[in-house]
Amino acid sequence: MQKKEELRKKYLKERSEIPQNKISSWSQKINKQFLKLPQLETAKKVMAYASMRKEIETFDLMEELLDQGYLLYLPYTRKDKIDLGTAQINDLDSDLKEGVYGVQEPVARIRGEEIPEDLDLIIVPGACFTPEGYRIGYGGGYYDSFLSKHANGALKVGFCYDRFIVDSIPVEEHDVPVDLIVTEKEVIRIKQ
Repeated sequence: MQKKEELRKKYLKERSEIPQNKISSWSQKINKQFLKLPQLETAKKVMAYASMRKEIETFDLMEELLDQGYLLYLPYTRKDKIDLGTAQINDLDSDLKEGVYGVQEPVARIRGEEIPEDLDLIIVPGACFTPEGYRIGYGGGYYDSFLSKHANGALKVGFCYDRFIVDSIPVEEHDVPVDLIVTEKEVIRIKQ
């Protein structure tokens, strides 16, 4: 089995070569599938991520979630702890700025020390996912650390292009699988 680092490079390179019009089209389909999830009907607090490069685009989705009255949280990188912090976002224009690794992150003035322990749903990005919900991210370990400490009863939803659902990847003890994966073609429900 290939090492995670080799697989990460392979899938991120493949993703970087996808034309932007396909990224936008697939992202719209993924966002629509997500908004139809029955679990969203009872959710209040949703943690998303600010898309970058050729990730599934989330900015329109975040606007929609805010418009529909959800409490929206976004992560920021805490390099000192190899963990993510979160902050509630009310306005995508004024509450975000470029942070670590070039990712749009909550501005310092809205960051608190406390992470809500009652997040209902967490959207998790990844370079690829397996049908069992395991993923390869960017290699920092931030999401796995965050999910193991703070996901509690939250539904973990992976966002992934269909072509990056792969048969297997090396799984380590600290890896935390997601509960559902949304692609442009389907919603994969993981039996755990």
